[in-house]
Amino acid sequence: MEYKEYNVNNLHFFAIKTDKFKNCYIEVRFRDDLKNVALSTRLLLLQLMSYTSKKYPTKREKVIVLEEMYNLGFSIDASLVGENHISSFCVDFLHPKYVKEQNYLNQILEFLFDTIKYPNIKNNHFDQKTIDILKEQIHVNIDQYKENPLSFAKIDSRSRLFKNSFSSKRIFGTHEELAKVNNKMLLEEYNKLLNESICEILIIGDLNILEIVKKISQIFKIANDNYKNIPCTIMNPINKLKEEIVKSSYNQTQLLYYYQIDNMTYKEKNFIGPLFSRIFGSANMTDKLTKYLRIENSLCYYSGFISNPNDNYGFVYVGLNKKNIDKAKKMINKALKEMIAKDIDEKYFENQKTKFLADLKIREDDIYGLIDTYYFHKIFNRALNEEYALEIPKITLNDIADFAKKLKLSYIYILEEGDNNANN
Repeated sequence: MEYKEYNVNNLHFFAIKTDKFKNCYIEVRFRDDLKNVALSTRLLLLQLMSYTSKKYPTKREKVIVLEEMYNLGFSIDASLVGENHISSFCVDFLHPKYVKEQNYLNQILEFLFDTIKYPNIKNNHFDQKTIDILKEQIHVNIDQYKENPLSFAKIDSRSRLFKNSFSSKRIFGTHEELAKVNNKMLLEEYNKLLNESICEILIIGDLNILEIVKKISQIFKIANDNYKNIPCTIMNPINKLKEEIVKSSYNQTQLLYYYQIDNMTYKEKNFIGPLFSRIFGSANMTDKLTKYLRIENSLCYYSGFISNPNDNYGFVYVGLNKKNIDKAKKMINKALKEMIAKDIDEKYFENQKTKFLADLKIREDDIYGLIDTYYFHKIFNRALNEEYALEIPKITLNDIADFAKKLKLSYIYILEEGDNNANN
């Protein structure tokens, strides 16, 4: 594998040349400061640009051309990383050597960048009927989390704990924001996307990378270089411990324990934290939370620990009957105390290191995971797989204990089941 990086005409390229895959992948990312992005407007804009274009003004025409290009995979995506908003346009395609048409790669690049440069705008307006259809879909997606008690608990608890922070933001925005979006706002957001964003292009496959970089820089130009540092970490103040009980009609209670972590280091984010997470609550039925909450005491239906290093917090989640809350709290506290006390079997600890590295190895067989890892390494200071292989074996139980001591319990959230489930 060869890692390549180029800066040409204000476009920033991150590429991996590899013969490991039969397919190739190109993604155009527009990265913005989150505070300058209207979330609902941006998501609707991306969906409009994905739905049709000036060259293919109907959904049917677009589907046909994708089929003609050997079922070209085309998609859009929106994501948040710290204070960064990323809008993506992606093509996944068969390697040109398997295709008879000599112009195949050029057709793919033309399709991708025509989609970005020439959206389906007539007389300064997107099609209103399409806007209405896509708005309705997004309204539905905004509320989908409510169908599952754990999803509801995660989003509701985050909005309460981080009420005035970027950490509470959702990529969908809100119903109220979406309802207000009009054509003028969409056009303004489109101009902002092209003229104010950082444009980064990811390429992976057994391709002539330099040739593709030259082709792209010829057909797609950005007027200004807006490259700037946007924080990839959100520094929320450590909150004083608070507990909230939220009543619900769900038939299962959700208990969430939020731990905030002050000033996580590079070593903690990349190497110590992931190992801590496995042993504490995400090691497939062998972690401490599962041991005490499920295996030994049958207190819950599921449990786990999720870390969010970009926002400097992690949380325990437990799905259980509300009559088991008090004992579950004791077991969570017991598990963390054991992490601080280094009460971890040495052989098990070494085994978790091996399994962690094995999981990383699997990502090397994933074309999207590979290029994403490289991009996040360059932009957000994440470790590469090669560095994990060197550093993970060096992590000690003292490292785990010191990290566990940094976890400050700041919020206990209980989504309480309805009364009809009280006696179950």
